[in-house]
Parts: sequence; structure tokens; C-alpha cells
Amino acid sequence: MSIGPLTGSTLIPTRTTAALLALLTLFAAVGGAAAVPDTRIAIDAVEPSTSEPVVGERTTLNVSLSNSGGSPAAADVTSVRVVDAADDDAEPLDEATAVGALSAGDALDVELWTRFDEPGERRLTVEVVAEEEATGDEEAGEGGTVTVTRDVVLDVQPAEVTLDLRTRGLAPEDLQSDDEGEGAGGVGVSGIEGIFGGGGGGLDTGDDAERAAESADSPVAVTVVNTGTTTADRVSLTAVGEPVAGGGGSGNGSDGDDAGGGAGEADDAGFEAGPYVVEDVAPGEARDVVVDLGPLDRRSAVTFTAAFRSGLDAQAGAGAERTATSTLRYPAHEGAPTVTDATVETVGDGEVTVDANLGNAGGGELEGVVVSVGEAPGVEPTPPGREYFVGAVGAGDFVAFDLDATANASVADRVPIRIAYTERGVRYVETETVALPDAAGGANGSTGAVGTLGSAGGIGALGAVGLVGAAGLAVAGAVVRRRDV
Repeated sequence: MSIGPLTGSTLIPTRTTAALLALLTLFAAVGGAAAVPDTRIAIDAVEPSTSEPVVGERTTLNVSLSNSGGSPAAADVTSVRVVDAADDDAEPLDEATAVGALSAGDALDVELWTRFDEPGERRLTVEVVAEEEATGDEEAGEGGTVTVTRDVVLDVQPAEVTLDLRTRGLAPEDLQSDDEGEGAGGVGVSGIEGIFGGGGGGLDTGDDAERAAESADSPVAVTVVNTGTTTADRVSLTAVGEPVAGGGGSGNGSDGDDAGGGAGEADDAGFEAGPYVVEDVAPGEARDVVVDLGPLDRRSAVTFTAAFRSGLDAQAGAGAERTATSTLRYPAHEGAPTVTDATVETVGDGEVTVDANLGNAGGGELEGVVVSVGEAPGVEPTPPGREYFVGAVGAGDFVAFDLDATANASVADRVPIRIAYTERGVRYVETETVALPDAAGGANGSTGAVGTLGSAGGIGALGAVGLVGAAGLAVAGAVVRRRDV
């Protein structure tokens, strides 16, 4: 090996120099990796309880951490916190300290939570701080602080606390077990979440729902739907009923909902039922219950009220309950009796025969139907008090009947037909009229066709006389129809 004349230094061949430089670079890389321990700790996931939290509600973040299996040392996780990514100087929204140690290959979960005051998109940063334990290995280094972060974006929704209350009147026979099959309008007992109310000695939400259903007198299906964005807490139901004028019992008057006739004063007292606890209803959730109003002596307008609170109200210091209401008339009145194809024939001196059909144009079944000649000046049934028992008339069906009467043509020009029937336990009375032959253009002693179906000289057309066996007749305005045959 030669010595250079100018420097007196040993000259190293070019290839040797390049190899030394590469080796020094490798040592530097290894030393740098050992000095950067944050590659060992990782935030595997940040899972929010919901990606669309509501203003004011608690939102949970589940943070999953791990220490790489290739890590040469354990790490002591000293802090896990969540901060607002848009504000570097903001205080942590939540922080967990002294979380615990992670050996190589270990993992753990940490739960953080926060609330939001305003709607809109929010970017949060989860920050994890850990101390790597020293191993004594010179190549592994003497430990150090590890800091890793991960962002999560949430779409904060405005807070809406809203319940929708839906009610549907049932008949006791509508309550059935699922094994009995689905009838028209039936409610499977095992499909409801509670049966509340009066009935036979007071119903409750006990385990024997079928037995409770058998005791129901006046069941109403109630559906409580949360249409808002936050949970409705401590939901309870009450029912308040007011007798409908003309709805039976001891009062007289008209049922304005059904006939619109002259008003009367109902002297029956109303009733209250409840409160019954439905518990909490989450956003988008619906709860189905049945409220039994107990034995009713007349048709009533029943107002159901769902009272509830919101956790947001409690946080704001508001103690007032929120409410949702729904009103229906119970029992339902769906039958619609009508006289059709009527022929009125004069058969003697003042004697007439009415031959007609009684049809049901409604959706409910008419039971115990009885037709008779009603009261009107100059008109009397023959024989006195005679009634024609029709029986049951289903929806869309009809039954023929005939009645005899005497009519004074100088006083009367119509024969009133009184129709009494029962629907869902309530006795109703309606009156229609058919014209005498002379009123329709016929001559005495001839056959006359009906010219008009209408009010019978002020005789009320619709009235409910209470439950079967209850006393009292209520009159309620005229039902006017016209049919030429």
C-alpha cells in the first residue's frame, strides 16, 4: 500500500469507502428506529356509540389500543383523551389516566364520552400517550414517550323530543292469542307489550297476558311512536272519557259526530283511567299496548295522553312533562243501516203495508236488529206495538222485512221506520221514513212506491241507548236519503 507524497495519509480504495458509508447508514437507521418507539403503540379503532349523536345526549367513544407483537418492550399507557380537532388549545372533552400496561401483543379498550351543544359536523382527535419501559438492551434503547393520534368525524343532529300517539278501538273478541289466527282487526296477545286498565278487577302487565285479555271490557289498542331524535323517558298513559251526547245511559241528546241533530245535555259523569307506565321509548321505536277502559254504560269521547320527560330537559333544569294526545269515540260505530227497495201499498181504509229491505252499508256488523213503525202524527202500527225481528245484518248484507200500519192521509204523508240495533255492545236507534202512496203520486187503494227516505217530521234519526240492557233512548238528528224505486 503506498503513502501519498502530499498528505502522508493512507488512501482507501473507492469500493471500500462506499461499503463503509453504507454500513454507517444502516447503523444510523437501526439506532433511529430504536429511538422512535411510537411505532409499537397503535389505535386500532375508535367506535362511537352512534355516528349521528343528538345535541345534549351523551356520546360514547370506545377506543381500541394495541402494542405490536414485534415490540421489544412493554408500554405503560398513561393517558387516553379526546379533544376537538379544530381547536388545538381546547381542554380535553374527556380523559382517562393510568390506563394500564400493554405487553408486546396485548390490546385493551378505553371508553371516553362527551356531549355536543350545537348540531353540525364535528371532527374529534383521540390522543394516546404511553411510556415505553427500558429493557437494558443497548440496541433497544432506554425507553421513551409514545404519542399516537387518530381522528373520528361525527354528524351531530339537532335535538327533537316528539311522541306520536295512535289509538284504535277494539272489541273484546278482537283480543286473541297468536295461536288462534288473525281475525279482522284482531290483536295477537303475545304481540303487545302490556294490557292496562279496568276490566274484571283491574288489569296489569303480568305474565298471563291471555288471561288479562279475557277480562277486558272495552279495549283500545294504543301505539306510542317516538318520531324524535332523543329518548322519551318515563312514558305513562292516561285516558279521560266524556259521554257523547246521545250516546246512551241516562241522558238524552244528539250525537253530533254521527247525525248533527239538535243538542241535548248529557248528565252522566266522565271517567279516568291510569296512569299506566309504558317505560322509555327510544328514537324510531314503537310500543304497542292495550288499555281497557272498563265497563262503560254509554259511548264516550276518550282522550288518551302520553306524558313523558326528556333527559335533555333534565340537563337544562326543566321539570315540566311533555305530552302527546289522541282522541277517539268508543265504542267504534261503523254500522250504517239503510232502508232500500221499499214498496208502500194501501190495502184498506187507512191501512198500509211496507215491504222493504234493511241493508247495512257500513263496515261493522249489526246485531239484534229490530224494525218497527215509529211514532208520528196520524201513524200507528198494526197491531199496536208490533215489531219485526231482523236479527244480524253483516257489512254489505241486507234482509227483507214487512210492517203494517194505519195512516191518516189528512195528517201524515210518510211512515217512519224505526231501526234498533246493537253494535259492539251499544244499542243504537235510527229512524228513516217512506212516503205514503198519495205522497208519491199514487191513489188510495193502489200500490205506491217510495218517493222519499228522510226525517220523520222531526223524529230524531240516530241515537244510542247505551249498552245492551241499559235504559234510556237518545235521539240524534235526522239522516236524510232519497231513493226512487
